[in-house]
Amino acid sequence: MNQNNLSSGYLSLKGLPKVGVKLFIMLLLSAVAFGVTGMGVILLMFTLSYVAVGRDSEASHGISSTDSSRLGGLAIALVFVIYILGLAIGSPYTPGVARESVFLYLWIAVGLCALLGLIEDMQADFLTPLLRLGLKFAVFGWLLWVAPQLLPRDIGVFGIDALLKIPVLAWVLATVFCVGFINAFNMADGANGLIPGIAAATFTVLFFEYGRPAEGLLMFVCVLFLIFNVVSGWYFLGDMGSYGLGSIIACHGLLGVAQGDFSAGFMASMLAYPCVDFVFSVVRRAREGVSPFSADNGHLHNRLHRYYSQFFESRVLPNSLTGLTISGSTAGVCLLIYLFDGLAIESNAWFYMFFFETAVYFTVISVLRRRQD
Repeated sequence: MNQNNLSSGYLSLKGLPKVGVKLFIMLLLSAVAFGVTGMGVILLMFTLSYVAVGRDSEASHGISSTDSSRLGGLAIALVFVIYILGLAIGSPYTPGVARESVFLYLWIAVGLCALLGLIEDMQADFLTPLLRLGLKFAVFGWLLWVAPQLLPRDIGVFGIDALLKIPVLAWVLATVFCVGFINAFNMADGANGLIPGIAAATFTVLFFEYGRPAEGLLMFVCVLFLIFNVVSGWYFLGDMGSYGLGSIIACHGLLGVAQGDFSAGFMASMLAYPCVDFVFSVVRRAREGVSPFSADNGHLHNRLHRYYSQFFESRVLPNSLTGLTISGSTAGVCLLIYLFDGLAIESNAWFYMFFFETAVYFTVISVLRRRQD
């Protein structure tokens, strides 16, 4: 590639027609979904994708074959903040942080996690993995200490419910869960449409359940990011996006379960892939004597990408098919069941769906491992 090209990798004269086609498709899809407003967000994301900082070389991801930006989380944050400020200034809307202290503490924690991720996106390994882990434990430990409303007293699982009745143990377990969950979100970021698809489906449910502007905006921006991510492959969520969205979903999930708005089984079903893949990856690395903080290509999305790459020469299509296949067959299916009232959202029967997803995960990854190894 010519050294005078901008660092985004696709901005050469030869690549301009392909860039134009992708931009047209993204604008068309966003216009169908959200009109002129959606098109404006796509153009903002397109502009941010030119930024030279916060880039991932194609060698840094086992699944990506393009030089992509890690500033997807920053793009989502900018859109969210702009719209929230616009609502607060131009309408009678009062943000939740001004109404209830629990939401003030929640969003402070989300902001700190997102800032931690942004630092890593701007300069990789600026903070050591152990320091980042310690800071995440400190943030969530503080949040769950000052906002005990987030702590569920039961989740419908024998044994764990007894532990949750003890406040200190409930605090420890919830803190470990939150830190593990945002790490799981971060680990799964890389396949186009995988984490954005899961996040879009989750925020759709939260918006339908609560009808609050914040969840509506998150649904809106995640759907648009999903379109941008799948069509172009120019963005990852990055650490800021995965930490930020992961912390929002973890905290809202805990609060919703604690209030009885939906079951823990439902949230487990929606978020099955990053959680199961994270646990399996940590166990697999421990058995191999490899650090749990190291990256590898043994995830299901890596193996599924290699399978799709046999059939397509495109650098983006196998990646996007991988992400859409996984997010669509997990959170996407759960969203359809929810929308068509196939199962009550408060039901513990959702745990059966989670167990089914887990079984499918291990079946597929076992088949792919035998073929590829």
